[in-house]
Amino acid sequence: MAQEIDGVIRQPSDANVAFLLIHGFGAAPDEVASYAEFLYENNIASFSVRIAGHDTNPEDLATKTRFDWYNSVTRGLEKVRSWNTEYVFVGGLSMGGALALHIGEHDHSIDGLVVFAPALRIENPLIRVLPILKRVKKYRDVDLSDMMELYDIPRRKYEREPLSAIHELVKLTKEVRDNLHQIEIPVFIIHGTDDKTINPQCGKVAFRSVSSVKKKFVLLEGAQHVITCHPTRKEIYPVTLDWIHEITAG
Repeated sequence: MAQEIDGVIRQPSDANVAFLLIHGFGAAPDEVASYAEFLYENNIASFSVRIAGHDTNPEDLATKTRFDWYNSVTRGLEKVRSWNTEYVFVGGLSMGGALALHIGEHDHSIDGLVVFAPALRIENPLIRVLPILKRVKKYRDVDLSDMMELYDIPRRKYEREPLSAIHELVKLTKEVRDNLHQIEIPVFIIHGTDDKTINPQCGKVAFRSVSSVKKKFVLLEGAQHVITCHPTRKEIYPVTLDWIHEITAG
């Protein structure tokens, strides 16, 4: 029997819409908790999956690949589908946004995607030498000193990230970019104007590249990278709800 997939369930008893929610790189399900709670308050169920290697320790993440992360997503989606709601959506932030797009490239039976700040390109001059650098330097330190200044919701985040995992993330972003045209299901993409982690152009690229007939893009003024923990989430969450209602109304 397959091991139960880890994550956080929020499930109104009479929900007919359910979401799989996917957190970002080096983070944990609490990163998407505010959106899960918003959905719950609006009678939408969710499962915030814990991606393999995350919310444990950096040494665990160092043993995982993008294939392990994608397997977490597919298993999480299976769990959500086991609830037998009428509609199933996938939402994700940053790396989670890339993984949401990735599964949308392959599974056209999903009713829609809600993607926050999708990580479609990592801009760093060291990216080109990562295959060599990761052999001599195992980890990089992460500066978390500005988290409380930028965000009003705390979240768990690794203080060290394995370079091998960063290399896996780079490879994932390329695979997703190359196959965006395969997405035909409805997509809603949100990116912040003040995102210093992932260039907001990534959101625009995703919007232009998907083949979806029903698609929407919002450039959220003043939003930082982790929109789900930033005060501007209060502006965009109701907009996503209206969009979900449009999809489920047929």
